[in-house]
Amino acid sequence: MFGDLREFLAKAKELGECRTIEGAHWNVEIGRIAELALSVPDSPMLLFDQVPGYPAGYRVAANPFTSSRRICLALGLPLELKGLDLVRAWKETLAATKPISPVEVRSGPVKENVLRGDAVDVLKFPTPQWHELDGGRYIGTGCMVIQKDPETGWVNLGTYRSQIIDRNTVTFHCVPGHHGAIIARKYWDRGLACPIAIACGQGLQLYLSSVAAIPVGISEYDFAGGLRNRPVEVVRGETVDLPIPAEAEIVLEGEMPPPQVETGIEGPFGEWEGYYTGGRTPHPIVKVKAILHRNDPIQLGVPMLVGTYDDNLTTGLDLSAQLWDEFDRQIPGVKGVSFVNEARRRTMVVVSLKQMYPGHVKQAALIAAGTYRGATHVGRFIIIVDDDIDPTNVSEVLWALGTRCDPKSQIDILTNRLSMASDPRLEPEKRKAGDLTCSTAVIDACRPWAWRDQFPKTTKTAPEVMQQVKRKWGEVLFGN
Repeated sequence: MFGDLREFLAKAKELGECRTIEGAHWNVEIGRIAELALSVPDSPMLLFDQVPGYPAGYRVAANPFTSSRRICLALGLPLELKGLDLVRAWKETLAATKPISPVEVRSGPVKENVLRGDAVDVLKFPTPQWHELDGGRYIGTGCMVIQKDPETGWVNLGTYRSQIIDRNTVTFHCVPGHHGAIIARKYWDRGLACPIAIACGQGLQLYLSSVAAIPVGISEYDFAGGLRNRPVEVVRGETVDLPIPAEAEIVLEGEMPPPQVETGIEGPFGEWEGYYTGGRTPHPIVKVKAILHRNDPIQLGVPMLVGTYDDNLTTGLDLSAQLWDEFDRQIPGVKGVSFVNEARRRTMVVVSLKQMYPGHVKQAALIAAGTYRGATHVGRFIIIVDDDIDPTNVSEVLWALGTRCDPKSQIDILTNRLSMASDPRLEPEKRKAGDLTCSTAVIDACRPWAWRDQFPKTTKTAPEVMQQVKRKWGEVLFGN
């Protein structure tokens, strides 16, 4: 299991899974190259160097999770895993992972350079403007925001985007109800500024931990330590009493004044759904008091791009495994879960179910709709398919949808469901009123329970037989 970002990049290069690109400009060009890479499947990770106007060695890494091999590399799984086998393996890993608390060390690579006072300048890094119509340069995309609950001391890591305002000011964008917003509000309600540290380049297990659905009160440091099977090494901040990854590439330390005291204008930004929806709005700001960075720092960029192939396969993988695990605790018969990457993941989930009793399909759909790990944010489509359908295979899912679902009797609509401000389908009137709700279609694409035994038999060859054919003829057909 790899530690820092540099170890991961070195192994990815060894596997032929990373490309270095020299001379691309920070103003949109880096983002467009990263987007172009998504036109082919399993595209490589990109490392941008010699950015015009910046020293050689000040680099930007992008597209870390656009291939299943690099996902497996980051998660410590066999490199050949794909599809439902990969989801199942990650689900089993999650179940076996035991938290390991971080250990504080005296110093680390992140403190090779410590800047304070007039030396603080976030513009010293080649931060991209990722999309053409973005409101500015976003230093926080593949970032990790570190905060501490003032009541309990719980340390939370979350990924919340951050736009540069000026040399010592960046924004903080966090959806209400997320842990980072809850912690910040506790300080603000007391009239206090919220201490904060933003890591803008860190090991992939730390990044994955910061975007995972970790319950309140459990530190993502503990989760990441469990994944690595060793403690994450942290150092104490220079100006904030927060634990900072000793391995981090770049860290911005500072404090967030209450919004009633000071805000900054943020946005728009190319959102994860693939649209500009936020406009230019007042946001909480971070007054940067210190910058820590390694020599030749690498900024990690995960800006949300839309291409023919997905820009961040890990999000759908983690959501799928966690929801599948939730099903295992509640009902029998679930054979696979997949949030659909082609639909931008959160908006559509497919559940493969071996029907065992009347109402089983509807029960599964409502669990998916209601659980914290399910389709609870902008979840527009919940599709339940039979157990002969691979939920990671969009072609098979569409086959079931087109041949087993009667729209009049097998589609239900749930209303007043939780959405978010980035939802492009929010009506202007609802957005203006702050009504962040949407509807969800619950689609039963299974053979009807009442006459399932009379449903026509499929011509599809059984998976175990197809595996035998592949073993015998796969090399002739596919060259491996």
